[in-house]
Amino acid sequence: MGSLWRVFDAALAGRTALARLQGKIEGEAAAVASAAAGWALPRRNARVLTHSSSSIVLATLEHAGPSRIASVECTASLPGGEGRALAARLRRMGFAARAIHDAALARACAEANVVLVGADAITPASLINKTGTMPLALTARETGVPCYALSGSTKMVPAWIWNPQRAPAYDATPLEIFDAVVTERGPMRTAGLRRAAARITLDERLEAIAR
Repeated sequence: MGSLWRVFDAALAGRTALARLQGKIEGEAAAVASAAAGWALPRRNARVLTHSSSSIVLATLEHAGPSRIASVECTASLPGGEGRALAARLRRMGFAARAIHDAALARACAEANVVLVGADAITPASLINKTGTMPLALTARETGVPCYALSGSTKMVPAWIWNPQRAPAYDATPLEIFDAVVTERGPMRTAGLRRAAARITLDERLEAIAR
């Protein structure tokens, strides 16, 4: 996760930097959820399609409440099946939610009016998330359904973090495929995301480990 690399970097910088980053991370999730619920979700009858299990997507749906959400479909997200656990948790919270097969993306996109996914990291070029995120984002674009990624800015990291050989359970989706990435600052488009991620530098000792 991008935020873990940021934590490692802050730890190398000292206690003050670590405490500052910790406070920022703790405040991000609620801010992203509030921004996404207010900006990305339809005001009523939202038919949400999501992938895997994102805590920020969950917080966004919770912030909006079941009265605004007509349905939530969660891809099973194999291997791992995290989407099944998310669907079960949402049902316990009062949402009409179900898990679907990963191969059912075309049908699910045709029935959804918004796609929401989380992020494990954001580089200047791509959003890193559980494998299957790119097919979902591409299908949403072809279907004409808005597709938004939700992420705090502490998940922004340099490009060298991403090594596909070491992370077979994740894929890298080009930023321009998403309609926007909603951060604690609100929606950000591709150019702004690239500039923001490109400004992030980490201790060179971490780069040596990653390579």
